[in-house]
Amino acid sequence: MENLQEERVFQLVRELLQREEYSHVCKCPDCFVDIAAIALNALPAEYVADKYYKFPETAESVKSKQEAATKQILDAIAKVTQRPHHD
Repeated sequence: MENLQEERVFQLVRELLQREEYSHVCKCPDCFVDIAAIALNALPAEYVADKYYKFPETAESVKSKQEAATKQILDAIAKVTQRPHHD
């Protein structure tokens, strides 16, 4: 079983943290995982038995899930930036 949200969230976190506007955000492995975990906990799980044989998604569905994930990631970036688990 696999949560399809994980791949989406990890990819979006990588993309967002490369943007100039997030250059101030710590990109250490601990902060990266904290951002992803906070975002994933706020999103509905999307488990499939096999990610290669899942039901096809519409373009609208993909866009909607990307937007929802991006919103949760941005919220998570703000939280982790305010209270990182390191000095």
